[in-house]
Amino acid sequence: MPLRLDGTVLRSDRFPAPHAFTTRLGGVSEGVYASLNVGYRKGDPAANVERNRALAARAAGAPGAVAALSQKVRDGVVVLGEGDEGDALVTDRPGAAVMTYSADCNLILLADPAAGVVASVHASRPGARGRIAFKTVGVMRSLGARRISAVVGPSIGPCCYDIYGPVLEDWRGFGPEFLSERGGKSRLDLKAANAAQLAEAGVEDVDVCDLCTFCRADWFYSSRRDGDETGRFGGIVWVGEAPGAGGAVR
Repeated sequence: MPLRLDGTVLRSDRFPAPHAFTTRLGGVSEGVYASLNVGYRKGDPAANVERNRALAARAAGAPGAVAALSQKVRDGVVVLGEGDEGDALVTDRPGAAVMTYSADCNLILLADPAAGVVASVHASRPGARGRIAFKTVGVMRSLGARRISAVVGPSIGPCCYDIYGPVLEDWRGFGPEFLSERGGKSRLDLKAANAAQLAEAGVEDVDVCDLCTFCRADWFYSSRRDGDETGRFGGIVWVGEAPGAGGAVR
């Protein structure tokens, strides 16, 4: 599934809720964090990140500031207003925009517009191993969601995500169908692993983005490509009317 570039953000034309995936474009950060870094990092002043988050909310068209968690690269799911730490943020508050952020890990947006429930998920490799996508759907259903749509957004792709050692052995037992051999290395398809969990949870409408964050240095930060001292892009969603459609790009 391609995403459409709308100014400095990317959108899915099929996802039924207002949303955006930010890129690294259009912010105020400098150096290795240039320019729209939305994650608090040691080398980027907090004032820059706060300004970038405001710019990201404006570019997305959100009705106000975005809410985000202190992410732990695990599988914790939080309902907005009930905690500050976790890797998935769920809300049923009208107009409340929620965001998770990444520099290679998979970002997933979920929505049931009829029930007024949305979620943004930072689905890292440990998060996928802990079944965070499946767990997030369960929390959404506890808030009344029934017909959930999902867009599995940008992340490092199986073209570039090599794993080895104990991590590889663990995934050979947990999800061998998501592994492939390329260039003499074992590669993980993180997006496929998360999409499978969504299908298992009963989400019938699942779109999977084909963008690899490692390959697209023009649009995305990538810790695998650039090292840990790099910025973070975000996935934002809220309850409201979805923006109009337009031409898609890859």
